[in-house]
Amino acid sequence: MGRLNDIIGEYAKKNPVRFHVPGHKGKSENYNNPDYSLDVTELFFTDNLYNPSHEINLIYELENRISKCFFKIPDIFSLISCSGATLCIQASILALVKLKQSKKANKNLYIICDRASHISFVNIISLLNITPLWIYPGEDFIKKINYFAQNENFQDIIGVFVTSPDYFGVMKNIWQISQECKKYLLNLVVDNSHGSHLAFYKNGELHPINLGADISVDSIHKTLPVLTGAAILHANKKFDIDSDKTNILKESINVFASTSPSYLILQSIEKMVDLLEKHGTEEHKRLIHDINLFKNKTENLGFEFDSDKLYDPYRIVLNCENAGEKLYYFLAERNILCEFFNKDRVILIPSIFNSSGDFEKLFDGLEYFAKINKIIPVKHKKNIYPPGVPTEINMQGATSPARRKI
Repeated sequence: MGRLNDIIGEYAKKNPVRFHVPGHKGKSENYNNPDYSLDVTELFFTDNLYNPSHEINLIYELENRISKCFFKIPDIFSLISCSGATLCIQASILALVKLKQSKKANKNLYIICDRASHISFVNIISLLNITPLWIYPGEDFIKKINYFAQNENFQDIIGVFVTSPDYFGVMKNIWQISQECKKYLLNLVVDNSHGSHLAFYKNGELHPINLGADISVDSIHKTLPVLTGAAILHANKKFDIDSDKTNILKESINVFASTSPSYLILQSIEKMVDLLEKHGTEEHKRLIHDINLFKNKTENLGFEFDSDKLYDPYRIVLNCENAGEKLYYFLAERNILCEFFNKDRVILIPSIFNSSGDFEKLFDGLEYFAKINKIIPVKHKKNIYPPGVPTEINMQGATSPARRKI
């Protein structure tokens, strides 16, 4: 086994088709070969991420650009994390605790939460001694929020924590959940780690902040073109009590953040904003067209797509019963690297840095896989959308994984 630099270097030299994170897909020269001369620390002219200066105004300006780039609604502010979504989740939960404790809450604190939450959430509520009120997969979120909020044994609930979309692209009805939270004056935190790109789809109508969430955790390196470890915490102004003195979320970030944030990550975030301000919506329209065209053609190979759940329109999940590992390594042999596989599924995470040619190579691989595994083509083939004609997905019955027994 070679050294880490050798192994990753050899992988990069192969110029693979990347359907795994991070979202830059290795297509920027500075990402492929980081220039060590650009790796600095907090200097008098570089500002300080977790203690920014209004005089230097590099961090404040960048965070203001981010909130304006992502959202059209006022009273939203954004905070940068160079320690991934984990730091954002830690800060969010601590901020909810501080808000509750400021109102002289009792010692026993609770949080209504999604049982499928990320391990970083489980760790932080354990650290802060918060009791989870779990909502399990298949349970009615609204009914459970009602039950917990009205139960006198759970008077000191600090808020609600939800994951949407999840790793497989399944989304919850955040608008409905947010309205229920408002009935009980509960702050809603959405782990939107896999959905930061949704701010650029149909005017952001699927992003949690636009659906009423109080805080959204965006792990931007997953689907946007930034270095690994970049994340954004978006929140409404109730958490920004006095921008010059006390910002509850910023204070909470400082409790857990490294005092040595990566300036390479910060520079990549600024480059991302430069790109998204000019071409974010346009490029995501092009990407959804490529994805829809790919899925449409893939159906004609014999794969089928469900339409019974709300899905992230950008997520690609190939269901292949008992053949997930086989398909994953079949594609890897053809220099197409996917995000993840299990027994029955292969997960692909595209971004705007995936070209139309990437999808063509992926389809060619699946076409050959279908042929040698004798997947039966559909009898009545769908018309293939002509190039350049964007296709839209009805999000009330959005696209979902392809399923075919192999």
